[in-house]
Amino acid sequence: MKDHLIAHLVAATHEVFETMAGTTLRSCPPIEPSAFAPMANVVATVGFAGGISGLVTLYSGFAAARAITGAMLGMEAAEVNGEMPDAMGEMANMIAGLFRSKLVAEGLPCDISIPTVTVGSDFSTRYGSEVTRVLCPFEMGNEEIFVGLALTGN
Repeated sequence: MKDHLIAHLVAATHEVFETMAGTTLRSCPPIEPSAFAPMANVVATVGFAGGISGLVTLYSGFAAARAITGAMLGMEAAEVNGEMPDAMGEMANMIAGLFRSKLVAEGLPCDISIPTVTVGSDFSTRYGSEVTRVLCPFEMGNEEIFVGLALTGN
């Protein structure tokens, strides 16, 4: 995985969380996903294709997802109910959109898909062998979230 792509993803994540959730994240070093699978109950994914193709994925537990949703909507995390999937999809969409704008500035035009959000407790995500991946962990207070980048064929 190219370091500048990881840097773009991390920068986009910080900016979106600061702007939309009023939250400052602490970055941790990127990790190889083959050695680690994040424990997540909420997985929001946005695809992108064009000059470069792949996925941006936001992983979190229920508590972090409720905290993010509450911060976005100006409500207590305990009050969050059905709004969480839409809010997490929108966070992933904004991260992917800002990441996309950084790619376009480098001469790699691409479009993004609508977000897909999976919520549950007994599922996993898998990728084909032609995919290069990286996971960027972040700490949000006492919660841990991950933002993943998967590139296809590049």
